[in-house]
Amino acid sequence: MRNAYQTHEYFVGKIAPFLLFELEFHSLAYLVESHEGDKHYPDANPASHVSFIGLVSYFEAFCKHQFAALVNIFPDLISAFALKRDAPKLEFSTVVSFQGENFKKYVGFVLAEHYDFGSAKLINGLYRDLLQITPFTKEEERMFNDILQQRNLLVHHAGYYTLKHFKGTARQNDFEERVFKDALKIGIDEYLKISDFIFGIAIKIARESTKAAKRMTDYDTLSVDHEKRIAVAELLKGIYDTLE
Repeated sequence: MRNAYQTHEYFVGKIAPFLLFELEFHSLAYLVESHEGDKHYPDANPASHVSFIGLVSYFEAFCKHQFAALVNIFPDLISAFALKRDAPKLEFSTVVSFQGENFKKYVGFVLAEHYDFGSAKLINGLYRDLLQITPFTKEEERMFNDILQQRNLLVHHAGYYTLKHFKGTARQNDFEERVFKDALKIGIDEYLKISDFIFGIAIKIARESTKAAKRMTDYDTLSVDHEKRIAVAELLKGIYDTLE
């Protein structure tokens, strides 16, 4: 599949960001569903927890990869972005390690590495400063923050509830009975609900960011067969159809 992409140099892994995320998304769903009804784990689906952690990580990577790809395709976007943020500190060795035009070709990768895409607020801020869009609504931001809290419980506390998790959100009897004793459990239905939400946000980011990039650059002046126009079309490709 990857060898079929003519514009691969704009993308991490030589594959368009959304398509890469969709491939990862479906592989995780397959893993979860393959462990449904496992007799060795009657109380919880162990694959759900591992896949949940992976899903959030892959989504964060997608947000970074999409950002980088758009800058690689349209480096002029950096001009307005730079006016809204402090200039990233690039080591001289990073610049000279690229030969000639290669630095301009990969500038999106270099720039994206300097920013944190680990929350809805941060993602909104970066895409707002680059393209004047904010992918998460207030409600979606709240929902994603809850997902991140669950993810952090699994990664840092093996899923066991902590004082920080309960602070200001639970009744006293819930707190006393569950903190440090009970652990988060994500079943297959909950995983699929969360994954559908995250997948929907990824679709929104792919659509809105690509539409904004077309509007804010010299996209209309590109010939039909120009590699940048082809690259933009690939940003909207899914496994089965396009996002347009």
